[in-house]
Amino acid sequence: MKILIVTGRLAAGAVKEHTKGLQHEIDVIILPVTVAAFITPEYAAKELAKMELADYDMILLPGSVNGDVSPVEKATGIPTYKSTLHASDLPIVLSMDIEFSKTIPASLLVKDALVKQAENEVLDVEKNWKDILSSHGGMVIGGKLPVSNGLPMRVLAEIVNAPTLSMDAIRSRALYYTSQGADLIDIGMLASNPKPKAVPKIIDTIREAVDLPVSIDTLNVEEIKSSIDAGIDLILSLDAGNLDEIAPHINDEAVVILSTNMKEGYLPKKAEERVTLITKIIDDARSLGINNIIGDLVVEPLLIPGLLEGLKAYDLFHQKYPETLLLFGIGNAVELIDADSPGVIAALSALAREAGSNMLHIPEYSVKAKGSVRNALRASHMMFLSEKRGTVLKDLGIDLLLLKEKLWIEHEYSLEENTVDVLQGIGETVYRPDKTGWFNVHVNRNENKIVAVFYPAGSTEPSAVIKGHDARVVYQTIIREKLITKLDHAAYLGKELEKAAIALKLGRSYVQDEQLF
Repeated sequence: MKILIVTGRLAAGAVKEHTKGLQHEIDVIILPVTVAAFITPEYAAKELAKMELADYDMILLPGSVNGDVSPVEKATGIPTYKSTLHASDLPIVLSMDIEFSKTIPASLLVKDALVKQAENEVLDVEKNWKDILSSHGGMVIGGKLPVSNGLPMRVLAEIVNAPTLSMDAIRSRALYYTSQGADLIDIGMLASNPKPKAVPKIIDTIREAVDLPVSIDTLNVEEIKSSIDAGIDLILSLDAGNLDEIAPHINDEAVVILSTNMKEGYLPKKAEERVTLITKIIDDARSLGINNIIGDLVVEPLLIPGLLEGLKAYDLFHQKYPETLLLFGIGNAVELIDADSPGVIAALSALAREAGSNMLHIPEYSVKAKGSVRNALRASHMMFLSEKRGTVLKDLGIDLLLLKEKLWIEHEYSLEENTVDVLQGIGETVYRPDKTGWFNVHVNRNENKIVAVFYPAGSTEPSAVIKGHDARVVYQTIIREKLITKLDHAAYLGKELEKAAIALKLGRSYVQDEQLF
């Protein structure tokens, strides 16, 4: 097939590069427009109509062009469609057997394939981590977790207030974080109630449950010493107040160094002061034989007291010492704002990476922050792909859009109502029970399933439990088993089962007969 790809001046080089060696015969024509998105179908039609294009089988306009590209096809007589949003997507789109659209960018038509492509790009760099460390520098934590400027940011998931939890609860939390994609399990200790004797058992419990590096989050000297004796992989944290006492006990453990002296309750207010302090602490640590160092300039809650000064400190430090790895704690900002966490995490992760960070620390403590570890991992991969491809943080193949959507596919209601009977909906006021029985609907988070518990009429004990991953399989089983006879009961049950399915997918709590939002 002979294909003509139309683009603008800025994208021309990338389009030509990404279409080399493809199975189709491809020509690229550059219209006298700087940005491809500024091309209109009418303008392209006018320009292309002047050219001899009879040999081409198909014309592709940029996916970012607004509107329907049919005017080009009408002007040239050649089938014309929308191409991809980004040149980097052209090889996968042109190698697939897809039905192109005149209104929808081709990259959206192959979303699943683009997701796979994004995942493979991350997997490929993870497989080649040794080469990345050789070229970009970095370190390996606990003998198994490479951290580098050339790799996605690593996600540290904190078990908050670990000493107050049972070993079963700690084990369960570690398994949960691992299932969510965490790179490292962090033991959160109690700031005002040191428990050094509890540390070894907590570490052993986590190691028995999961095969991930383990860190401890404390400034207490005795707790840190206890963790070193128990084989901790990463220490959070050292600062000006505990460095001298801890340094003699450090072997090859990685350490996070704070720009603080918490023994004196001191956190510099100004970015420049934080950079000066942490630089001195790091220099002192190196002179004491500590080499595996990660910096933490301290991220405070948004607005009050404010994130900006900490962000400036990260940026200043990274500009001066780009080879030093950095940890960025997004927990304070995520937990201390009443806003949906996925968007907050995406924005903070972008700022973290822009300021040079290599690790994200997240506690996932409050109910509203549920899913934060998974979201942080997804955000980390988004940042990596954006940097690798040199594109903005959109159309990467993966995203953090949970409730919003990029493509409006709803069909506008346009029925001529004067040709049909129009009935206003009126609810029933009298309840008439189903002769077969009734249902309690639940969500089983452990199995990730919707559950309908059936109680026969007149009984307080259930006789059946119907479970499934979506509402359809549950209600179809109920109908097939003849557990429901009334139409209104079936409609009600379908509504509740779908509510439960949405709650399960979004991580919201489900209560039967109550609104989900």
